[in-house]
Amino acid sequence: MSNYASLERYIPLVKFMGEICGKNYEIILHDVSTPERSVIAACNEHLSGRRVGDPMTELAKELLRTGAYKEHDYVANYEGRTRGGKRFVSSTYFIKEKSQLVGLICVNHDVEDILVLSEHLSNLLHSFSLPQEEESSAYTEDLDDSIPELSSNLIHSTILGYGIPSNAMHTADKLEILRSLEAQGVFQTKGSVGQVARELHISEPTVYRYLRRIRSETV
Repeated sequence: MSNYASLERYIPLVKFMGEICGKNYEIILHDVSTPERSVIAACNEHLSGRRVGDPMTELAKELLRTGAYKEHDYVANYEGRTRGGKRFVSSTYFIKEKSQLVGLICVNHDVEDILVLSEHLSNLLHSFSLPQEEESSAYTEDLDDSIPELSSNLIHSTILGYGIPSNAMHTADKLEILRSLEAQGVFQTKGSVGQVARELHISEPTVYRYLRRIRSETV
C-alpha cells in the first residue's frame, strides 16, 4: 500500500526548501513503500538527473534494511556521488508515523565546484611552497622590523616568564632577570633600561648598578 496520502503534504515543503537553499541544493521526497519508483517530488533535480518516478538509491535501501530510522531522526553530512563522479554533501530526514518509516526527505548539496576550487587553491599553495594545515613548520618568525618593539616584547616576556610577580621578587630574582636580558642584548636598545625599571618596580640607577655588577662578573 502506498504512503502517498501521508506524504502529499510534504510536497510543497520540497519546493520551499529548494527555493530557500538555492540552486546548488537538490531536494528529493521518497515514498519508502514503493522503492522501485520512490521519488514523488523533486526540486533542482537537474543536479543529479533524478526525476519523479525514479527508484530509491542503494544507500536509502540500506538505511531501511538496517533500521537506522529506529534510533535516529536523520543522518547528516555524508558523501554522495553521481555515476558521473559529481560530489555532494548529502543528508536524509526520516519521516515517521507512529514509529513507522513512511518517507524520506533527502537534501543533496552540490559541492563539486567548491571542491575543485579547493583543489586548485591547494595546488597553488604548493607551488609557492606555502605550509599546508597538515604540515606546520617547526619554526615561526615574527617579521616585525621595529627593534625597540622586539626589545620591549623580550623584556615583557622574560619578566612574565619568570613566574613571580615583580613586586614579590627579591634582589636575586631581579638580578637573574637582568642577566637573561643582558645575554639577549636587550640593553643595546634605547629605552630598555627605563622599561625594565618600570616593570621591576625599581629605579633606573638601580638597573644601572645591577648591570655594572653583572658585567663585572663576566670580566
